[in-house]
Amino acid sequence: MSQPRTKSKFVRSFLDVFIMAAVNGSAMYGYEIMALIHREFGVLLSPGTLYPLLHSLENKGLMISNTDGSKIVYHISLKGKEKYQETILALNFIFEKLSIFIRNRKEDTLQIV
Repeated sequence: MSQPRTKSKFVRSFLDVFIMAAVNGSAMYGYEIMALIHREFGVLLSPGTLYPLLHSLENKGLMISNTDGSKIVYHISLKGKEKYQETILALNFIFEKLSIFIRNRKEDTLQIV
């Protein structure tokens, strides 16, 4: 798998985390979230990918939306902040363990089953 596909797959797998991180400090429009993810990770999301996830996060009580003129602005709820912090702690633990796991294995000892 090429690096751009791997990066895109990773971003899409953790898109809910990236969205909560994006709006954790300040409210954003959907387009701003898409632009931020594209700028930071080089992954271009379609509205058909982003908006259903935003609605899902809102339905779970993790995000709140408000109307600003003709646009909808999203921000993280208190429940969303708690979930975001819990998720970051879990990801830090997993990535630390993964790093140790990989470091402790040598390429010549890997076997394909």
